[in-house]
Amino acid sequence: MKSRASKVNRGFAVLTGATVALCALTVSPGAKERGNLVLASAMQSECDQLAGSPFDEQRNNQFAPVDIAKIDGTAVDACRVAFETTGNPRFAYQLGRALNNSNLADQAMTAYDAAVQGGYAAAKVNFGMLMGRLGDEQAEFKLYTEAASSGNRLAAYNLGVAYRDGLGTQPDVNQALTWFQKAASEGDDTAAFNIGAIYDEGQLIPQDDQTAIAWYDVAAQRGNTDAMINLGLMYEAGEGIQANAQKAAEMYAEAAKKGDVFGAYKYLQFQQMGVVPAPSEDATFEGVSSLVLKQGDMETPTTVGKEI
Repeated sequence: MKSRASKVNRGFAVLTGATVALCALTVSPGAKERGNLVLASAMQSECDQLAGSPFDEQRNNQFAPVDIAKIDGTAVDACRVAFETTGNPRFAYQLGRALNNSNLADQAMTAYDAAVQGGYAAAKVNFGMLMGRLGDEQAEFKLYTEAASSGNRLAAYNLGVAYRDGLGTQPDVNQALTWFQKAASEGDDTAAFNIGAIYDEGQLIPQDDQTAIAWYDVAAQRGNTDAMINLGLMYEAGEGIQANAQKAAEMYAEAAKKGDVFGAYKYLQFQQMGVVPAPSEDATFEGVSSLVLKQGDMETPTTVGKEI
């Protein structure tokens, strides 16, 4: 079966703009300086609170992590002060995330580079993606390798993508599976989905529906909607498993509940066929009863690397 690929968004625009100078400042003792230290300490905590990554094993666990798309604009100033007063690469990395989300890609790249120079593994993932976007896939691959070797889960996933697709290296499906499995063993749902897709599609290795189903099930249990859809398709067609329309409908329903348009479309089909009851007026998935598919909802996207 030609599986539907992951919808993880790899890219972000690399915009032109002025770079930001990042340097460590010397703080002298004294009354005024003590006041500055208090302010700097507050900015460090604010930076950790506003821009800590959920996939950064070195983040300050005192605060809940923040997805990059939800970083508040005030994090830029906080993280800038935090880095300039400490030179800590964690704050440079978090400054890069905040700048990235503010569409200041050139400045974000400078911040990520400063964190990379400080040996910060998570920064190597995002900086590697930027280098890949600029056409330097060898640098991208090198940065992923370094970060993955340091134990970064997202770097392991992206390294799997690089080996699968031949980004900065020769394609090697066995290495791809090794790194996907490393990421999946640490909880990455997209890595588990990609392992399932490799066995499902049978293009890089012999097709193995049973192994594909097992990995899709792992990914689906972790909330991956693409895995739910592919399991639904396999239950519907009886591919590698006994056909079960009810189980297929359940998979589509779970995906629909998480906002997957294709899942909602398939579940609506199963309602119309009478496989599952039609919804009542006050009990329906949002948007299913008036579903309108848009361009792209039924297309096969590309499984790619992701930033953190």
